[in-house]
Amino acid sequence: MKKIIFILIAVLLTGGGVWYFNAGQSTGKIKVIKTSVVQRGDVSKVLEATGIVKAQVGAQVKIGAQATGVLESVPVKVGDRVKKGDLIAEIDSRELRARIAEGRANLRLAQAKLEYMEKNLPRKRSLVTQKLEAQDALDVAYQDAEIARHTVASSRAKLRILEVQLSYTKIHSPIDGVVSQVAAQEGETIVSGLSVSNLITVLDPTKLEMWIYVDETDVGRVKDGLPVLYTVDAFRNRVFKGTVDRIYPEPEIRDNIVYYRTLVTVSPEESKWLRPEMTTQCKIIVQTKKDVLTVPNTALKWVRNRQVCFRVDGPATEPVEVAPKLGLVGLQTSEILEGLSEGDTVATQLVLPGAKVGKKGL
Repeated sequence: MKKIIFILIAVLLTGGGVWYFNAGQSTGKIKVIKTSVVQRGDVSKVLEATGIVKAQVGAQVKIGAQATGVLESVPVKVGDRVKKGDLIAEIDSRELRARIAEGRANLRLAQAKLEYMEKNLPRKRSLVTQKLEAQDALDVAYQDAEIARHTVASSRAKLRILEVQLSYTKIHSPIDGVVSQVAAQEGETIVSGLSVSNLITVLDPTKLEMWIYVDETDVGRVKDGLPVLYTVDAFRNRVFKGTVDRIYPEPEIRDNIVYYRTLVTVSPEESKWLRPEMTTQCKIIVQTKKDVLTVPNTALKWVRNRQVCFRVDGPATEPVEVAPKLGLVGLQTSEILEGLSEGDTVATQLVLPGAKVGKKGL
């Protein structure tokens, strides 16, 4: 009895396996899942590379101090928008103001002495003419007047220097932009000429550029003026546009791979969305053909070591395998030179005989 049961179980298992194997196979016909139409359009060959957003030269200004003293006020903080000429920091100027007051007093004193010397010259000249004084006295008077003139000029120059130094105590933004860094705070002593005197950094966010690192094997296909499409992770659904401005001749070696930096200027409109140091995914359009016969790349299948398409002439007919002659191959579509006509329907997703029905298809 047990032997009979074992035999029945074996038969059932074998039959089930055969049924599963047969059920997992197609019926011997090509099953079309999705189709597309051959039509005229544009085909672009692109070069994919990674880039990075950078501030242009002059777009980022590190503002230092030319005066020495205690930082009295910093009326801005990181993120504030400033205009050219806005006050962004001020250094205590009391000592300088006192020295300016002293300088003005010295200038007035020198001017008074000069005025006296110049008024004294005619009298000295008259006395010498009348033989009441020696010629030496007149010569000394001329010399004293000349010294007084130089003293006035020197006092005026010293006063101007002090006034310039006073102007340095008020630090103004040299450009329109956004405060990107504040390196000092109120109460700190600032010493001009030291690196610590770089107080505030202002960035003009509208002046950006992108560096694309092109592999040495691809740099020969890149030329000035080629269009560039790129995206950033922060705005994945937005495609930015630009053009190749220049290719740097000096290579950069990263991870033992030679790259050449390709520069793309970012337009002021698109710079509103971008920030320095953002990573970009770039597509440099190295060649474009317009108004040519195109087929989606999803319709091109590798069968028996060659690329073919399956033309669908109707729902009741078997798809026809066609080996088209391709022209320019793009990322999404390819140019058809021979083998297909405009308006032909081709399968973009299908199941070939011998493939499992449950699979997604080719």
